[in-house]
Amino acid sequence: MLRFLRLIFLSIVSVLPGVQHAADTFTLTVLEIPDIQRGAGLAIVMQTPSGKTFLYDTGSAYPERLSSDGWQANFNAGRDLIVPFLKQNHISSVDAVLISHAHYDHFGGLMWLKDNFPIKKLIDSGYVFPGSSDQQYTGELGDYNRLRDEFKNRGQHLAAFTSDTLDLDPALKIEVLAPPKTYFTDPLPDKRAKNDPPAHYLVNSNSLGVRIQHGDVVFYLPGDIQSEDIDASLLPSVDHAKLKCHVLIAPGHGIHCTKAFTEVTRPEVSIASVFERYARGLKSTPMLKAVGTKTYITGLNGRIQVVSDGKSYKVTAEREDAPTPKPAAK
Repeated sequence: MLRFLRLIFLSIVSVLPGVQHAADTFTLTVLEIPDIQRGAGLAIVMQTPSGKTFLYDTGSAYPERLSSDGWQANFNAGRDLIVPFLKQNHISSVDAVLISHAHYDHFGGLMWLKDNFPIKKLIDSGYVFPGSSDQQYTGELGDYNRLRDEFKNRGQHLAAFTSDTLDLDPALKIEVLAPPKTYFTDPLPDKRAKNDPPAHYLVNSNSLGVRIQHGDVVFYLPGDIQSEDIDASLLPSVDHAKLKCHVLIAPGHGIHCTKAFTEVTRPEVSIASVFERYARGLKSTPMLKAVGTKTYITGLNGRIQVVSDGKSYKVTAEREDAPTPKPAAK
């Protein structure tokens, strides 16, 4: 088993971002998205051995015409979380942004970043939901389509699919595990929740899922693929050896998971980006613990950083003594 070094430091918010990224290491930092009473949010900063910087999702931001600065709760993760972190780490540009899927709590920050911070490339699955005129989702999906088109028009967009390899850093092997080029198209009406419309379900299930290998250390970022599609689509179509990992970003904020998935991936560490009020009821936690996984939740542990030297890795959490989870939200 890979040697797992776990170091947890109790620190204030301003300390952790200032940790210098060492040469020849790969650093993955999951930022803590504040609870603005909407979505859940995911924003990951990756610093590579050659000094490049990539983002996987850009956290929450919900356009709101009546708010004082145009964003719900006056919050945009790109402006208020990501850029402060980048500046404290002396990062002046982003080499690529990988967006898992077109929901505001994953691409919202990019709506601000694209006009205010240098970004060289956008990578996503290219998925466009055929019913994007659906009244409930037309704003969200339309905003992302327009954002993607801006990058396309500048020649800065790449659509990636299963079996593609992303040449982003010579020290990393980055493989796309999902979605397939034909996409997952079955809305599974007999399996998905009745209150989960196809426009929401299929956008989640066509998340850009990537496997990142740095030496012997493997990370898996599956986006928000939903439980039903994990078993019905992902597991039957992807080599199970590719799914096994050391560090897993819990699918769908830890809300979406299956027993079969945890038995195949068997991560040593999982990180769920989700609010404290959801922590007790996370579907993934007991399933992952059953296969020996150490679980972290941003709403409890704060910002979480994983540093790999290619042989071993260490995990640093902002809060050592995580508060007891409150009862699950009704």
